[in-house]
Amino acid sequence: MRILALCILLLGRLMPATWAAAHTEVELVNLSPSVEAGQSFRVGLKFKCEPNYHIYWKNVGDAGTPPSLNWKENPNVKLGNTYWPGPHLLDQKGVINFVYSDETIIVFEGKFSPATTGQIKLEGLAEWLECNESGCYPQEKEVSLSLNLGGKNNHKEIDSKYYADLNPAVTAVGRINDNHLIVDAPEKLGLKKWYPERPFISAWAVAAAQYLPNKINFNLHDAPEPLSAGPISFVAQTAQGKFIKVNVKLNTEETATASEPTPLADDPLIWQPWSIEAQTKALNKDKIVYIDFTARWCATCQVNKRVYHDDDVIKILNKNNVVLLRADWTKKDSAISTELKKYNREGIPLNVVLKNQRDPIILSEALTSKEVINGIEAAVFNQPYKSSEASHPFWVWLLLAMGGGFILNLMPCVFPMIGIKILTFVNDAGAKTKTILVHGLLYTSGVIISFIGLSILILVLKNTGSAVGWGFQMQSAGFVLATVLLMVIMGWSFLGLFEIGSGFAGTLAQSNQSSGSWGAFLSGVLATAVATPCTAPGLGAAIGFALDSHRTNVETISLFIAMGLGMASPYLFLSFFPKLTRFLPKPGAWMETLKKVLALPLFAYAAYLLWVLNGITSSTHWIRDIYIGLVFISLSCYVFGKWGAVHQAVKTRKIAVWTSAILLVATLVYLFSQIPN
Repeated sequence: MRILALCILLLGRLMPATWAAAHTEVELVNLSPSVEAGQSFRVGLKFKCEPNYHIYWKNVGDAGTPPSLNWKENPNVKLGNTYWPGPHLLDQKGVINFVYSDETIIVFEGKFSPATTGQIKLEGLAEWLECNESGCYPQEKEVSLSLNLGGKNNHKEIDSKYYADLNPAVTAVGRINDNHLIVDAPEKLGLKKWYPERPFISAWAVAAAQYLPNKINFNLHDAPEPLSAGPISFVAQTAQGKFIKVNVKLNTEETATASEPTPLADDPLIWQPWSIEAQTKALNKDKIVYIDFTARWCATCQVNKRVYHDDDVIKILNKNNVVLLRADWTKKDSAISTELKKYNREGIPLNVVLKNQRDPIILSEALTSKEVINGIEAAVFNQPYKSSEASHPFWVWLLLAMGGGFILNLMPCVFPMIGIKILTFVNDAGAKTKTILVHGLLYTSGVIISFIGLSILILVLKNTGSAVGWGFQMQSAGFVLATVLLMVIMGWSFLGLFEIGSGFAGTLAQSNQSSGSWGAFLSGVLATAVATPCTAPGLGAAIGFALDSHRTNVETISLFIAMGLGMASPYLFLSFFPKLTRFLPKPGAWMETLKKVLALPLFAYAAYLLWVLNGITSSTHWIRDIYIGLVFISLSCYVFGKWGAVHQAVKTRKIAVWTSAILLVATLVYLFSQIPN
């Protein structure tokens, strides 16, 4: 029960602050001392954010949306340039953005027609995304400003040092070396911080740039756009706070071979990070776009990637110049969450083929090479493609959810639990029919209650404005860490390093039926917890349907119950027909060998989750501490198993128990207290 309570507490860390009204004041202000017909003028869109809130620069960084002003058409006004003040860098849990906080003015330049007289009213709709640590909230407001031509107008002064485009630009020389952009910095200007005006360098590469005495080194890996897609220009800040535009001139021969995205060492295809801008740009060029919505914690997504190594898949993608975009949802990303909802999905994996003037082609969750090839061919030849978005009666969705839950047992996330259930049924093979049935029903109850709790938690989080879906808890470093530790402790127990009672794995002490019952229930809870990084054919569509805004809470919970019932159905079936367990071998010494073999998938799953943690957090120190912590936890298990066994003297056992408990608790307290914010 303590493990269940720990999981609940860790999931509670995901609860965001309740959404509130706009936290940014917005108004249109005059910036020109005099306004005359036929002359240029400047106005500013002024933002004033409350403390701890921010809005975005024109290059947002990892995620976000820049402010915009949609002007109401006025025949007497012709609008021209827009001038953005320089931003600052914000690192939120490894998500790097270029933002404004406090007060900011975006400058718009325009010109009145010569025949204009009297008072002119400028109007427009301002739209912006304001964010804090709890979340991001889109806002909009109608703004207006009246100007008297030839008369007096109140105006606001701006400091030009904050606007790179209002200061003289400089030119710097750059070169490409081993997928790095090296710029010879104008030393006399003392430029301290450089921000790319478009995303030809990833946000993390900007944060990790090497500022050397006479040059700056930027890593081009994972850049959203190639260098060749446009001008290479930066907004750089001096030590005095002045912003200057730096235009970088490259050696064309070096750029020709290094400007395009390159495949990773283990990936034969060229992928670019997904963004709505990259997607729109490719579609506007009449390209076919293939989007892989993925995450490190999504085990099915990792299995799906095998198709990208298939020669036929590589051939058809390259032959048709398909633009490959990878939407990485490992961390919480509101832009990707919003995009998933467009396809009626609340979770991943999701693989989509897009082409102008046709409906999206949505591939299945469990991807095959043939399906990718068929999807691309359907886009190339404008052929129909059977979509998973077909409308069905509610009872069909229930069956689809149940079938997806059943197939979930065959997915890689659930493999560790399959071994546990094998031990359960072998152990119960000679037990009474009633005992087998009770354990089967309790296991099913554990699964279904967990699915109900998961559905309620998702509904609560969604109602508070969070973007969550299937497997969302795997985006919590605390939850993933707890699962890693649990897998490692169970693995050592299976190897015989110590005994926590076989019932902990679903086969608790045979002599204690109550403990065995709790073990059956908790193994159902645990099976659900480890299953959520995976999905199965039909399950993704069913989850999307269940969490659609048109579904009632009762319908959503019913669909999750169907998923849980489907997942538990194989074990429930064997419990109702216990005679089938007679075909299983009788319990014996061979079970100890089997337990040791079944420890391997537990350790393998823990290793996979450690890889997931590396993607969730950028804190290498915390990851290092986890590895050290696992050593202390393993030592705790060894001390408990070696000297805490029943055959040891009472005094020895007490010392062993206290020593192992102190090691375990101290390690857990330290690791969970150091979770990066």
